[in-house]
Amino acid sequence: MKQVKNIGIAAMALFLAGCDEIKFNGSMNVLEQISFSQRQGKTVTVAPGQFASKVTFSGNNSKKKIKFEIKNADPATEVKLEFDKNIEIGETFRITAAQLNQNFDLAGTMATRVENSPEYSGYEGCSYQYPQTVCRSSKSADEAVSAKAVAVVSEFAAVEAVEVPEASNPEMADRGHPNPGQFNNVPHTPVCYTNWVTRPGQRYVRYFVRSTLRDINANFLQNGRTLGSFKGGSKQNETVYTYQSDCR
Repeated sequence: MKQVKNIGIAAMALFLAGCDEIKFNGSMNVLEQISFSQRQGKTVTVAPGQFASKVTFSGNNSKKKIKFEIKNADPATEVKLEFDKNIEIGETFRITAAQLNQNFDLAGTMATRVENSPEYSGYEGCSYQYPQTVCRSSKSADEAVSAKAVAVVSEFAAVEAVEVPEASNPEMADRGHPNPGQFNNVPHTPVCYTNWVTRPGQRYVRYFVRSTLRDINANFLQNGRTLGSFKGGSKQNETVYTYQSDCR
């Protein structure tokens, strides 16, 4: 059985303080022509009628915004309203014409409730970091340096003769050492490091789905008259984990 909770003004106000969005699907009923003032001095006019509409509430650090998409034409008519971030929208609200920079007030109600599904369990995909030890002989590094040195010598040899000693260790040869090359054959010590590799895996989880449902009824008011209204609903789902095993 689903568990139902009611959410009041604080929850809605908290939401609009963030950068997420609430999207409503519903209907716009225009009783009298409504004129919306938009940026750059533009005006959008909506004639009377009933139209399927979408409304999006959003916010940032400075403004709260309401975007209407009214399907009275193809493409849909789009209008945007902005108001101060400190104005709250709760169970009941009224945003004045001055606050909206419009010629109407926007007033209405918003009901919010939360439903939790039964708990589910199962396996889901995941990824984890696995340490791999990688070792590289220092000989490869020495060979790279030697190859570079040979290239440099060859370059200068084209200009003037370069005398290359026959002994691998000429200093020992000059001293009459019986094995002048033995000091050049010191074993190479490997260089090792840890490389973290991302691997796919699975984990066992238990969770439930939390659904937040909102119903809004907003009216466009001007000098005591109702120019029109919007009624719509919104549903947002969130997966809430009660247990997660290690990914492996």
